[in-house]
Amino acid sequence: MSILRTIVSSSRALITTAKDATRFREIGRVFISQGFGWAVAKLKLRRELQVENADDPHTKTAQNGPETGKRLVAAFTKLGPTWVKFGQILSTRSDALPSDLLRELSTLQASVTPEPFEAIDAQLRRHLGEDYRRHFDTLDEKSLASASIGQVHRARLTSGEEVVLKIQRPGIRPIIESDIHILLAVAGYVEEAFKEASSMDLRGMVRDFAKSLSQELDYRAEAANMERFRRNFSGHDTIRIPKVFESLSSSEVLVMEYLDGRTFHEVLADGEDIQEAVRSYFGIAYKMLFLDGFFHGDLHPGNVLVMDDGRLGILDCGMVGRLSPNRKDKVIDILYAVINEDLEGVARTVYALAIPETRVDYPAFEADTISIAERYLVGVPMSQIHIGELFGELVAGAAKHNIRMPTDFTMMFKAILTTEGLAKTIAPDVDPVELARPYITQMVSERYSPDRLKQTALHDFQLLSEFARSLPTALPNLMDGLQSGRLAIGLGDETLSAQKKAADLRTGRTIRASFAVVFWICGTLSLLVPGLPILAWGISYISAIFWGFAAFWSFTLLRRGGLV
Repeated sequence: MSILRTIVSSSRALITTAKDATRFREIGRVFISQGFGWAVAKLKLRRELQVENADDPHTKTAQNGPETGKRLVAAFTKLGPTWVKFGQILSTRSDALPSDLLRELSTLQASVTPEPFEAIDAQLRRHLGEDYRRHFDTLDEKSLASASIGQVHRARLTSGEEVVLKIQRPGIRPIIESDIHILLAVAGYVEEAFKEASSMDLRGMVRDFAKSLSQELDYRAEAANMERFRRNFSGHDTIRIPKVFESLSSSEVLVMEYLDGRTFHEVLADGEDIQEAVRSYFGIAYKMLFLDGFFHGDLHPGNVLVMDDGRLGILDCGMVGRLSPNRKDKVIDILYAVINEDLEGVARTVYALAIPETRVDYPAFEADTISIAERYLVGVPMSQIHIGELFGELVAGAAKHNIRMPTDFTMMFKAILTTEGLAKTIAPDVDPVELARPYITQMVSERYSPDRLKQTALHDFQLLSEFARSLPTALPNLMDGLQSGRLAIGLGDETLSAQKKAADLRTGRTIRASFAVVFWICGTLSLLVPGLPILAWGISYISAIFWGFAAFWSFTLLRRGGLV
């Protein structure tokens, strides 16, 4: 059963089942006990929670006190894995929450006592069969590690291979599903009660959170992620992804290869040099982020092992992020502008990537964005630039202009913050920006390679062809609507004159743009024609001529004011 089935679309999702209602009251009592009764009163939830003193005056004094963050962390920790993970996501929302609260939320860790082996044994019997022990020579009943959703036990297969079993906690799925249902309802209440909360898109955040958790609850998805990472890094000798034993795995049990390695902190404690391992770590993280567009969502040092052969073992692949090719291009544009101190380019690309909630005053947005970028980039040595912090500030600055950033982008900058955090704590001499430069440069080069231009041009040509094919149907319908009176446009003489001038300008721009597009396409398609004379850098003369005409018309288009 998917978590997503428990989510409803209304802003005030109803808590209807007895299970949800009981859990809802438990959650309310925890928040009230931590001094958040004022919020319960503000949300008008006293009747649902069956409490009378939610707005007790003594709780109001702590509403914005210095201990607010600590009390919120205590509440999330007490409520369990769903709330801990949601708090960790909130810790990345520098666009909406104050820095002191973010600092406290970033300390959230799921401190979980391991389940007794009797409960784990029942899970293994349920998923691997009553005779599951026949597959193992040994199975350590003491957990190797324990987390909020599952715990890990070490074992040896009868074939002699050393493995670990990642076993989901029994009964955790219905608890998380109920909590997600309640979180969505609370998000609706909060957005209605606090105007400033609407810019956070809390309900959208909860839905994205639900998708992420549904992946973590299905260990088959984690196995698929590991296989994709293995394909992406085939031929690379810096990384090792554990092998999954699919015949012994299920949605709640994952049997995988045991990796014998040490954490970065253990290597440091042993007095060994860690610089090369850290560089490998950045190479892996940046390849995932900038080249593959498929990245580990929680690549903190605890999920990375330094192997004896120098490779890095990557663990816990349940949470991953994805960037579409278009979003990846925009991120590369931002980073390329950052390393070249192109402040206007940073503002322009952030705006292109963002999702405006209302009409945006772009000059004001650009001025604020440039001001933020200046503080991080101008006069700052490359080694001291913190890309993750810069992205966080850009997201926060955009929110002030009612602009929201896509979820996959915020997850990406959280991943960058994680990698930079490792550099600060373990290898302060390593320059993350300099290590990122070759990946950014490679991505920019690939974007403008003949193959990529060819692919883009063919795609654009297909879109133009589809648009052209739709005109014979669309134009008669439009004219019919105008003639029959179903579609009417009322304009005064002054407005008509202004509209005519604007239309003439648009027509000229459209013609120039059409010439530019046609010549770009012709130049690209010429690359497919065999036997044409080739220039020194691998491009035919015909393509170069077509692209020259395209560049000319593009220049006239820009010189006369662009497309808008």
